[in-house]
Amino acid sequence: MAESWSVDEVQTFLSLVGEERIQRELDGATRNEKVFQEVAQLLAAHGHHRTYKQCRDKLKKLKSDYRTIKDHNCRSGANRRTWKWFDQMDAIYGSRPASNGREGALDSATSLLDNTIEDDALSTIDSLALSPCSDASTVIAASPPARPSTPATSSKTPERLVPGKRKRSMHHQEHLAVLREMQVADIQQQELNRAQRELHLQMAIDEARQAREQEAALRTEENAQTAAFNQAFLNVMGMLVQAMSGRQEQNSLPD
Repeated sequence: MAESWSVDEVQTFLSLVGEERIQRELDGATRNEKVFQEVAQLLAAHGHHRTYKQCRDKLKKLKSDYRTIKDHNCRSGANRRTWKWFDQMDAIYGSRPASNGREGALDSATSLLDNTIEDDALSTIDSLALSPCSDASTVIAASPPARPSTPATSSKTPERLVPGKRKRSMHHQEHLAVLREMQVADIQQQELNRAQRELHLQMAIDEARQAREQEAALRTEENAQTAAFNQAFLNVMGMLVQAMSGRQEQNSLPD
């Protein structure tokens, strides 16, 4: 189990994460592992040792708590919540666009979907509480309609779907579709990155092979030139030896 974060550790962590350069890198990075590795190194320089995964999970938890409290306070009047890290988090994320970066877009879409589901639940409870007839028949009417009977035996008017609920259901489907599209786009981007890495690796392998072949060809040519030089040198030396031998024989003949 990971050790809990101290107050000083969280304050130092937020001061590092709140830097504009770090925020820009988090906004623009598809994979933020390197950014959080840098944050972990900066945190270690202040005497707090955490892994990049712990830093990433801690920021995700802080952002989730911040959004929950801020959304609650925006919807609620007097029943406002407080949090000791709210001011620092609001200074970092209060004025930043919610759609910056892939991570911000996914968090915002998820938060929007959660808030919509919570609003629908509250709306259903309020409609039951404000209904003039709060007996068992009202509860049954609020539940999903049963399968209608045949027209020959049915004497009840079919229940109509409330327009507000139909609109919220459509919003749910739209939000889920957006999330699915973002997940598909993220998978496609990962596949594209993997294909590019494989292409670069293959190009590097081909270049290395070509370099080895060129080096081998140069060595073969150098060896051939060296052998030709040695043979020419030996031929010249043989001719010199023959010339010197012939001169000695002429000198040895009697006058």
